[in-house]
Amino acid sequence: MKGCLANQADLDPVWQELIDTMIMVASSFSAEPSLDVVLSSIPARIYEAVHFLQENMDTFSAKVYQTCGTPSEPGTGSPALHEQKRKSGSLTALEYKPSPTAGLRLEMQVSDLSSKLREMRQYWVQLPVALCSKVAAAGSSQDKCWNGMSKARYLPEVMGDGLANQINNPEVELDITKPDMNIRQQIMQLKIMSNRLKNALDGNDVDFQDASDDISGSGSGMCVGGQCPRGRPRLYAYSLIVQFFF
Repeated sequence: MKGCLANQADLDPVWQELIDTMIMVASSFSAEPSLDVVLSSIPARIYEAVHFLQENMDTFSAKVYQTCGTPSEPGTGSPALHEQKRKSGSLTALEYKPSPTAGLRLEMQVSDLSSKLREMRQYWVQLPVALCSKVAAAGSSQDKCWNGMSKARYLPEVMGDGLANQINNPEVELDITKPDMNIRQQIMQLKIMSNRLKNALDGNDVDFQDASDDISGSGSGMCVGGQCPRGRPRLYAYSLIVQFFF
């Protein structure tokens, strides 16, 4: 089984790195201010921006007219926009608190997710052992196994994990110089996703592009120095994290 799943075992280092990074994302929900508080405050931020625009409509209109010219037919306008002059205090992320029930539910979900992620951390190297354990449990005495020459206990040394360790595998003939290209592409995808999450955790903008662009090998999938290639949309950090948890 280690020979048959040799290429998949090569996913292990980058898979573990992605799992560790996702656990870091999960732990950020318990930071101060927690990520869920920051995300929950976004509607309030949008309201503040719209309210600021309404209160300063004359100033913004003057700037628009100065740049674009005065409209030939002045519109009637909306009296409601000019009447909304109520001042609202600025609401910071620390001051915006979701309901206690929602916070407890989210805490339980994050804890459950972190636990499941840790269980999956060594999935690819444990897979051959898990498959063989099921077969051994269903079989009879190990002394009656077929060891390649006769019915007896299996004596050859069990190979290590990954393609490079299969050079002397007595059960499976593999050309270790020809790795599975699909697995190599998946390794690159895992590296790109880990880098995106790490950039998001650092508060950097993330270049969210099509997976087909990543596989082409033309780039790392990130903006360098805050500059993204023209034509590619940029996505702020919280947007990427929302896709993972919501």
